[in-house]
Amino acid sequence: MKRSDLDCLLRAAVLDGGVPGVVAGATDRSGLVYLGAFGSAAAGTQQPMRPETVFRLASMTKLVTSIAVLQLAAEGRVDVDAPFGRCLPEYRQPPVLRSFDFAQRRYETQPARRDVTVRDLLTHTAGYGTWFLNPELRVLAGPKPEYYNAPFLICEPGSRFQYGTSTDVVGQLVPALSGLRLDEYFAQRILTPLGMRDTAYVAPADTTRLAAVHVRAPTGFVAQPPEPPEAPRGGAGLFGTVADYLALLRMLLNGGRAAGRQVLDADAVAALTSNQIGDLMAVRQTTAAPERTSDFAFMDGTQKFGFGVMIETHARQSGRAAGSYAWAGIFNTFFWVDPAAGIAAVVCMQLSPFCTPASLAVCDAFEAELYRQLGFTA
Repeated sequence: MKRSDLDCLLRAAVLDGGVPGVVAGATDRSGLVYLGAFGSAAAGTQQPMRPETVFRLASMTKLVTSIAVLQLAAEGRVDVDAPFGRCLPEYRQPPVLRSFDFAQRRYETQPARRDVTVRDLLTHTAGYGTWFLNPELRVLAGPKPEYYNAPFLICEPGSRFQYGTSTDVVGQLVPALSGLRLDEYFAQRILTPLGMRDTAYVAPADTTRLAAVHVRAPTGFVAQPPEPPEAPRGGAGLFGTVADYLALLRMLLNGGRAAGRQVLDADAVAALTSNQIGDLMAVRQTTAAPERTSDFAFMDGTQKFGFGVMIETHARQSGRAAGSYAWAGIFNTFFWVDPAAGIAAVVCMQLSPFCTPASLAVCDAFEAELYRQLGFTA
């Protein structure tokens, strides 16, 4: 593969001022096929992006949580079709929003027609929203977001795809069923077996390895002060490198197997990466907080959803085939896996808001050139 062309397009994205810095990589079922780093990890410093730079993975944590829950399901410790309250007795299911008065900040609710299930939570069909996508929750949001005890569900369980805090809620199962803290379980059952030494819920001790989150100012990108650390949760919080995350995706490409051991049951991998929402569609999510995220423009209403990943029903013009699956993190980190091509890729930037046209353009260009280099497109 002629890596210089991939290097050039990533370097150009930085030089053109679209993004402050980027690390991108790809793997096949055997190992890395590309890893490149360009630009600045912290604007205003001499800290460059490097292959070993650590990123805030944000919602890319959700895939790890989904894997953990499916490990427990494969061991018979939880039934994904069981009501969540039966699996976690302390769970109190919120009512469903009926009406909301924005002027008075008052709302009416009604009991849900049925129980939320583990499947609902893994597929974002439970009805949980989030403050940056749902204006009702944004109005009620305090200084610290609420991840577990929502005042209401946005919609009836099972009625539509609604991205939100479902993975935070379902992540509570992992310590309850395993007896380990979430970070301990991840380390013992997923991260260490895959050799993901640079992935954890804490930032690296060497602060020069951590990329800063940037915002655009009139004079260019400005690095933001780090946000205070949070307790481990299922929906976000992991720090990690591109190479580490590619190891996770390579395990999925290989049917759950890595380094001679079965990290995730092959049937669980098949379930995770296939449509689990029936006739529903994973519709585009629209923003309620433009300073935090733009609309999720990578969703066009043709996608399905598995257990923690969006699934393409059509081939994308940039390269990946139907049946590919993907997700992202709110600081503009992205991944996809294409089982038909045997390829997975990760593109990591650190800037806000999420889903800017420039960050999506970097991903699309990298994908198109990668597929061209590997001979999948003319």
